[in-house]
Amino acid sequence: MTFGTFIQPHPGLAGDADPARTLELPVYSEYHALDQAAHCRGQNRLFDTILDRSQVLDLRYEDQCSPQYYFDLVRTLRDFNGEFERVVEVGVYLGGASGVIAGCMDAFGFDLDMVDINAECLQFAHERVRRMYPQAAKRIRLFHGDVPSYVQAIMAERACRTIVHHDGAHDFNQVVHDMAALSFVRERLCAIIAQDTHLRGTLKHMNFVDMAMYAVFGLDLNYAPIGAAYAFEDNRTAPNQYQGNYFMPEAPEGFVLPMNINEFHYPHPDLKIEDFLPMRPTLAA
Repeated sequence: MTFGTFIQPHPGLAGDADPARTLELPVYSEYHALDQAAHCRGQNRLFDTILDRSQVLDLRYEDQCSPQYYFDLVRTLRDFNGEFERVVEVGVYLGGASGVIAGCMDAFGFDLDMVDINAECLQFAHERVRRMYPQAAKRIRLFHGDVPSYVQAIMAERACRTIVHHDGAHDFNQVVHDMAALSFVRERLCAIIAQDTHLRGTLKHMNFVDMAMYAVFGLDLNYAPIGAAYAFEDNRTAPNQYQGNYFMPEAPEGFVLPMNINEFHYPHPDLKIEDFLPMRPTLAA
Protein backbone atom coordinates (compact mmCIF):
# COMPACT_ATOMS: atom_id res chain seq x y z
CA MET A 1 0.00 0.00 0.00
CA THR A 2 1.34 3.40 -0.96
CA PHE A 3 -1.76 5.50 -0.25
CA GLY A 4 -0.87 8.41 1.99
CA THR A 5 2.81 8.44 0.98
CA PHE A 6 5.17 10.03 -1.51
CA ILE A 7 6.05 7.64 -4.34
CA GLN A 8 8.80 7.51 -6.93
CA PRO A 9 8.36 8.08 -10.69
CA HIS A 10 7.82 4.94 -12.74
CA PRO A 11 11.32 3.79 -13.81
CA GLY A 12 10.21 2.17 -17.06
CA LEU A 13 8.35 4.99 -18.81
CA ALA A 14 11.29 6.98 -20.17
CA GLY A 15 11.55 5.01 -23.41
CA ASP A 16 7.90 3.98 -23.59
CA ALA A 17 6.11 4.94 -26.81
CA ASP A 18 2.68 4.81 -25.15
CA PRO A 19 2.79 5.25 -21.35
CA ALA A 20 -1.01 5.53 -21.16
CA ARG A 21 -1.36 2.01 -22.54
CA THR A 22 1.35 0.68 -20.24
CA LEU A 23 -0.36 2.24 -17.22
CA GLU A 24 -3.81 1.12 -18.46
CA LEU A 25 -5.13 4.69 -18.51
CA PRO A 26 -7.96 5.31 -21.00
CA VAL A 27 -7.53 8.20 -23.44
CA TYR A 28 -10.92 9.04 -24.92
CA SER A 29 -10.91 12.25 -26.96
CA GLU A 30 -7.16 12.93 -27.39
CA TYR A 31 -8.13 16.61 -27.12
CA HIS A 32 -4.98 18.74 -26.81
CA ALA A 33 -5.95 22.09 -25.31
CA LEU A 34 -2.70 23.84 -26.19
CA ASP A 35 -3.16 22.95 -29.86
CA GLN A 36 -6.19 25.25 -29.72
CA ALA A 37 -4.34 28.13 -28.02
CA ALA A 38 -3.15 30.08 -31.07
CA HIS A 39 -5.27 33.06 -30.00
CA CYS A 40 -3.14 33.35 -26.85
CA ARG A 41 0.20 33.33 -28.64
CA GLY A 42 2.22 36.53 -28.54
CA GLN A 43 0.76 37.79 -25.26
CA ASN A 44 3.12 36.06 -22.82
CA ARG A 45 6.61 34.83 -23.68
CA LEU A 46 6.57 32.10 -21.04
CA PHE A 47 3.27 30.74 -22.29
CA ASP A 48 4.61 30.84 -25.85
CA THR A 49 7.52 28.65 -24.71
CA ILE A 50 5.10 26.20 -23.10
CA LEU A 51 3.13 26.07 -26.35
CA ASP A 52 6.29 25.31 -28.29
CA ARG A 53 7.30 22.51 -25.90
CA SER A 54 3.83 20.95 -25.99
CA GLN A 55 3.68 20.86 -29.78
CA VAL A 56 6.75 18.65 -30.08
CA LEU A 57 5.52 16.27 -27.38
CA ASP A 58 5.12 12.82 -28.96
CA LEU A 59 2.65 11.34 -26.51
CA ARG A 60 -0.94 10.06 -26.51
CA TYR A 61 -2.99 12.01 -23.95
CA GLU A 62 -5.98 14.29 -23.51
CA ASP A 63 -6.74 17.51 -21.63
CA GLN A 64 -9.91 18.64 -19.89
CA CYS A 65 -9.32 22.38 -19.39
CA SER A 66 -9.77 25.17 -21.93
CA PRO A 67 -6.77 26.83 -23.65
CA GLN A 68 -7.78 30.08 -21.94
CA TYR A 69 -7.60 28.39 -18.55
CA TYR A 70 -4.01 27.29 -19.12
CA PHE A 71 -3.06 30.75 -20.35
CA ASP A 72 -4.66 32.37 -17.30
CA LEU A 73 -2.94 29.85 -15.04
CA VAL A 74 0.46 31.10 -16.25
CA ARG A 75 -0.61 34.71 -15.70
CA THR A 76 -1.86 33.86 -12.20
CA LEU A 77 1.45 32.28 -11.20
CA ARG A 78 3.22 35.32 -12.63
CA ASP A 79 1.01 37.65 -10.59
CA PHE A 80 1.93 35.80 -7.38
CA ASN A 81 5.62 35.52 -8.31
CA GLY A 82 7.82 36.01 -5.25
CA GLU A 83 5.00 35.23 -2.80
CA PHE A 84 5.16 31.41 -2.90
CA GLU A 85 7.70 28.58 -2.88
CA ARG A 86 5.57 25.57 -3.79
CA VAL A 87 2.59 24.68 -5.94
CA VAL A 88 0.46 21.72 -4.87
CA GLU A 89 -1.52 20.30 -7.76
CA VAL A 90 -4.50 18.25 -6.56
CA GLY A 91 -5.90 15.98 -9.26
CA VAL A 92 -3.42 15.62 -12.12
CA TYR A 93 -5.40 13.40 -14.54
CA LEU A 94 -3.12 13.14 -17.61
CA GLY A 95 -0.87 16.08 -16.79
CA GLY A 96 -2.46 18.99 -18.68
CA ALA A 97 -2.08 21.54 -15.90
CA SER A 98 1.06 19.74 -14.69
CA GLY A 99 2.93 20.62 -17.88
CA VAL A 100 1.81 24.24 -17.75
CA ILE A 101 2.75 24.63 -14.08
CA ALA A 102 6.10 22.89 -14.62
CA GLY A 103 6.82 25.31 -17.46
CA CYS A 104 6.77 28.12 -14.89
CA MET A 105 8.97 26.47 -12.26
CA ASP A 106 12.33 27.84 -13.33
CA ALA A 107 11.01 31.29 -14.20
CA PHE A 108 9.29 31.78 -10.84
CA GLY A 109 11.51 29.59 -8.65
CA PHE A 110 9.09 27.15 -7.03
CA ASP A 111 8.80 23.39 -6.50
CA LEU A 112 5.80 21.23 -7.35
CA ASP A 113 3.97 18.53 -5.39
CA MET A 114 1.48 16.49 -7.41
CA VAL A 115 -1.34 14.84 -5.43
CA ASP A 116 -3.77 12.21 -6.73
CA ILE A 117 -5.61 9.14 -5.47
CA ASN A 118 -4.64 7.39 -8.71
CA ALA A 119 -0.96 6.42 -8.70
CA GLU A 120 -1.00 5.68 -12.44
CA CYS A 121 -2.17 9.23 -13.22
CA LEU A 122 0.71 10.55 -11.13
CA GLN A 123 3.18 8.41 -13.04
CA PHE A 124 1.79 9.48 -16.41
CA ALA A 125 1.65 13.18 -15.54
CA HIS A 126 5.23 13.10 -14.26
CA GLU A 127 6.45 11.41 -17.43
CA ARG A 128 4.64 14.01 -19.54
CA VAL A 129 6.37 16.76 -17.58
CA ARG A 130 9.73 14.98 -17.73
CA ARG A 131 9.59 14.91 -21.52
CA MET A 132 8.84 18.62 -21.64
CA TYR A 133 11.01 19.85 -18.75
CA PRO A 134 13.53 17.18 -17.62
CA GLN A 135 15.33 19.47 -15.17
CA ALA A 136 12.14 20.77 -13.54
CA ALA A 137 10.83 17.21 -13.20
CA LYS A 138 13.62 16.47 -10.74
CA ARG A 139 12.03 18.97 -8.33
CA ILE A 140 8.60 17.36 -8.42
CA ARG A 141 7.27 15.10 -5.69
CA LEU A 142 4.46 12.61 -6.29
CA PHE A 143 1.99 12.06 -3.46
CA HIS A 144 -0.37 9.10 -3.75
CA GLY A 145 -3.34 10.15 -1.65
CA ASP A 146 -6.00 12.75 -1.01
CA VAL A 147 -5.77 16.25 0.43
CA PRO A 148 -6.20 15.30 4.13
CA SER A 149 -3.52 12.60 3.93
CA TYR A 150 -1.20 15.02 2.11
CA VAL A 151 -1.81 17.71 4.73
CA GLN A 152 -1.07 15.24 7.51
CA ALA A 153 2.14 14.15 5.75
CA ILE A 154 3.54 17.67 5.31
CA MET A 155 2.45 19.21 8.62
CA ALA A 156 5.82 18.34 10.18
CA GLU A 157 7.78 19.83 7.26
CA ARG A 158 9.23 23.30 7.22
CA ALA A 159 6.40 25.66 6.44
CA CYS A 160 6.63 27.19 2.97
CA ARG A 161 4.28 29.53 1.16
CA THR A 162 2.06 27.49 -1.13
CA ILE A 163 -0.42 27.83 -3.97
CA VAL A 164 -2.91 24.97 -4.23
CA HIS A 165 -4.33 24.15 -7.66
CA HIS A 166 -7.44 22.00 -7.16
CA ASP A 167 -8.84 20.02 -10.07
CA GLY A 168 -9.58 16.78 -8.26
CA ALA A 169 -13.02 15.46 -7.40
CA HIS A 170 -15.81 17.85 -8.38
CA ASP A 171 -18.39 16.38 -6.04
CA PHE A 172 -19.68 18.97 -3.55
CA ASN A 173 -18.92 16.88 -0.45
CA GLN A 174 -15.43 15.96 -1.60
CA VAL A 175 -14.49 19.54 -2.49
CA VAL A 176 -15.72 20.71 0.94
CA HIS A 177 -13.69 17.87 2.44
CA ASP A 178 -10.53 18.92 0.55
CA MET A 179 -10.88 22.65 1.20
CA ALA A 180 -11.59 22.09 4.90
CA ALA A 181 -8.46 19.94 5.20
CA LEU A 182 -6.39 22.84 3.89
CA SER A 183 -7.48 24.91 6.89
CA PHE A 184 -4.99 22.95 9.00
CA VAL A 185 -2.12 24.49 7.01
CA ARG A 186 -3.81 27.84 6.45
CA GLU A 187 -0.73 29.81 7.52
CA ARG A 188 1.13 28.38 4.50
CA LEU A 189 -1.49 29.22 1.88
CA CYS A 190 -0.77 32.05 -0.52
CA ALA A 191 -3.70 31.25 -2.83
CA ILE A 192 -6.12 28.50 -3.84
CA ILE A 193 -7.05 27.98 -7.48
CA ALA A 194 -10.19 25.90 -8.07
CA GLN A 195 -11.04 24.56 -11.54
CA ASP A 196 -14.48 23.62 -12.97
CA THR A 197 -16.42 26.15 -10.94
CA HIS A 198 -18.81 26.35 -13.92
CA LEU A 199 -19.50 22.60 -14.05
CA ARG A 200 -22.94 21.05 -13.51
CA GLY A 201 -24.47 17.67 -14.29
CA THR A 202 -26.76 15.00 -12.91
CA LEU A 203 -27.45 14.65 -9.19
CA LYS A 204 -25.45 11.41 -9.24
CA HIS A 205 -22.21 13.40 -9.62
CA MET A 206 -23.14 16.50 -7.55
CA ASN A 207 -20.82 18.79 -9.55
CA PHE A 208 -20.95 21.95 -7.44
CA VAL A 209 -17.35 23.11 -7.04
CA ASP A 210 -18.32 26.78 -6.76
CA MET A 211 -20.95 26.08 -4.10
CA ALA A 212 -18.42 24.03 -2.13
CA MET A 213 -16.05 26.98 -2.14
CA TYR A 214 -18.77 29.22 -0.72
CA ALA A 215 -19.59 26.57 1.90
CA VAL A 216 -16.02 26.62 3.22
CA PHE A 217 -15.05 30.27 2.70
CA GLY A 218 -18.41 31.96 3.22
CA LEU A 219 -20.75 33.98 1.04
CA ASP A 220 -18.33 36.92 1.08
CA LEU A 221 -15.73 34.82 -0.74
CA ASN A 222 -13.31 36.97 -2.74
CA TYR A 223 -12.02 35.56 -6.02
CA ALA A 224 -10.71 36.48 -9.44
CA PRO A 225 -12.19 34.56 -12.40
CA ILE A 226 -9.90 32.38 -14.48
CA GLY A 227 -10.41 30.50 -17.74
CA ALA A 228 -13.26 30.41 -20.23
CA ALA A 229 -16.88 31.50 -19.82
CA TYR A 230 -19.30 30.13 -22.40
CA ALA A 231 -22.21 31.96 -24.02
CA PHE A 232 -25.81 30.76 -23.66
CA GLU A 233 -25.89 29.55 -27.26
CA ASP A 234 -22.70 27.49 -26.90
CA ASN A 235 -23.51 23.76 -27.12
CA ARG A 236 -21.27 23.09 -24.10
CA THR A 237 -23.97 24.66 -21.91
CA ALA A 238 -26.27 21.70 -22.71
CA PRO A 239 -25.88 18.24 -21.05
CA ASN A 240 -23.51 16.04 -23.01
CA GLN A 241 -24.22 12.50 -24.20
CA TYR A 242 -21.82 10.83 -21.80
CA GLN A 243 -22.38 11.77 -18.15
CA GLY A 244 -24.88 14.56 -18.69
CA ASN A 245 -22.34 17.21 -17.70
CA TYR A 246 -22.58 20.79 -18.90
CA PHE A 247 -21.18 24.25 -18.18
CA MET A 248 -23.23 27.11 -16.76
CA PRO A 249 -23.52 30.00 -19.24
CA GLU A 250 -21.35 33.05 -18.51
CA ALA A 251 -19.83 31.40 -15.41
CA PRO A 252 -16.03 31.39 -14.97
CA GLU A 253 -14.15 28.12 -15.42
CA GLY A 254 -12.16 28.70 -12.25
CA PHE A 255 -11.72 30.78 -9.10
CA VAL A 256 -8.46 32.25 -7.81
CA LEU A 257 -8.70 32.91 -4.06
CA PRO A 258 -5.93 35.10 -2.58
CA MET A 259 -5.79 33.88 1.00
CA ASN A 260 -4.89 37.28 2.46
CA ILE A 261 -8.47 38.42 1.71
CA ASN A 262 -10.30 35.16 2.45
CA GLU A 263 -10.81 33.09 5.58
CA PHE A 264 -12.08 29.64 6.48
CA HIS A 265 -15.64 29.56 7.80
CA TYR A 266 -15.45 25.76 8.07
CA PRO A 267 -14.34 23.56 9.81
CA HIS A 268 -14.86 24.38 13.46
CA PRO A 269 -11.59 25.10 15.32
CA ASP A 270 -12.21 22.11 17.61
CA LEU A 271 -11.93 19.65 14.72
CA LYS A 272 -8.61 17.96 13.95
CA ILE A 273 -7.08 16.75 10.67
CA GLU A 274 -7.70 13.20 11.89
CA ASP A 275 -11.44 13.89 11.72
CA PHE A 276 -11.11 14.10 7.93
CA LEU A 277 -8.96 11.04 7.31
CA PRO A 278 -11.67 8.31 7.56
CA MET A 279 -13.08 9.48 4.21
CA ARG A 280 -9.93 8.57 2.37
CA PRO A 281 -10.38 5.57 0.01
CA THR A 282 -8.57 2.27 0.38
CA LEU A 283 -6.71 1.57 -2.86
CA ALA A 284 -4.31 -1.12 -3.95
CA ALA A 285 -0.70 -0.11 -4.43
